[in-house]
Amino acid sequence: MTSHTAILSDFLLRAEIRRQIERFVEAVRSSSEPAYRVLHDDSGDPLYRPTSLAISAVQLKQMHDFIMELEGEVAGEALRAFQNACRCVGLEFSPLVGMVCLSEDESRYLCSEESLNWFVECVRAYSDAAQG
Repeated sequence: MTSHTAILSDFLLRAEIRRQIERFVEAVRSSSEPAYRVLHDDSGDPLYRPTSLAISAVQLKQMHDFIMELEGEVAGEALRAFQNACRCVGLEFSPLVGMVCLSEDESRYLCSEESLNWFVECVRAYSDAAQG
């Protein structure tokens, strides 16, 4: 009985993660804003203000790990856009610094907020390409 419960639990978890990805991609598609607005303080240091597209690194890691475990092309435009954005951005998750990735020109690591902004741009681009 325990194995059936574990299988059902895993199935339900995967279905929920799939729905989270679809909702996230739809939110990105229906908005033109970044995950974080970047302002600067008096000394010129960046201040990041979350928008409705900002999600936690824990939630994004769960969605990232799910989609990257799938073999080959995935079914559904939203899942495909999310998978392509994951591959394009190359997100990495560290217990020390959270979510990071290299800048587009690969000259430096982006902070978590910049990483999520670039990821949102890529999701939007791949989502628009699928629509267009």
